[in-house]
Amino acid sequence: MPPKGKSVGKSNSSTRGASAARGTRPGRKAPPPITVSKPKPWGLIAMTVVVVLFAAGVIGYALVKVNEAGENTPEAKVEAAASIQGVLVKEYQGGVHNDGPIRYAETPPIGGEHANAWADCTGTVYPNPIRPQNAVHSLEHGAIWITYRPDLAADQVETLRKKVDGVEQMLMSPYPGLKSAISLQAWGHQLTVDNASDERIDEFIDDLRLNPANAPEPNGTCVNPEFKATPLPPDPTGSAPASPSGSAPAPSPTQG
Repeated sequence: MPPKGKSVGKSNSSTRGASAARGTRPGRKAPPPITVSKPKPWGLIAMTVVVVLFAAGVIGYALVKVNEAGENTPEAKVEAAASIQGVLVKEYQGGVHNDGPIRYAETPPIGGEHANAWADCTGTVYPNPIRPQNAVHSLEHGAIWITYRPDLAADQVETLRKKVDGVEQMLMSPYPGLKSAISLQAWGHQLTVDNASDERIDEFIDDLRLNPANAPEPNGTCVNPEFKATPLPPDPTGSAPASPSGSAPAPSPTQG
């Protein structure tokens, strides 16, 4: 049996060899393994952010368009017109014709009985007053009738003319006796203003011109070259009482 000393020595030698093989010194713990962090996928993150922002933009745009579509319905525009400061709103039955003198509740009139012939409203600017009964028929077809005091300043008249000239379903004429400088008429609606630059003018036109939720016959024609060439002036005798109920001629089968 070998001496204990040698045996011990051999054991120490083996221990040192094993320690050396593991790369550590005898009596010390092995160091923790070195962790190498992986680089973050910044490209993927950036692309994800872009996709999310794009999707949010598309959804937001769609919501805005839905809201705009709701605000631009004919019914919504009629409601918007009624909320314009100073606008008068009144209900009238369409399709009642009367070629005689008619007394209207409003000046200028905004609905009710009217002449069989409509005033040409193809963006027509009349230099002289026209017969209100014909203009009311134009309103029934969805037109906007702009009237002004004959003494309105020339630059104001020119501003109004630019809003009317050549624009379908628009007409304009001076109107003696107006209480305000300018008065706008649509079927059942009236707005009076003191200046041609008043922003409410464009709102009124945008909301009510050719609006099928307002005018009884918004698809009715505005073309009447005969009236345009020789406009009928206001009745020389002035206003007269309206015809008794039921005495007016029947509505035209083609144009109300």
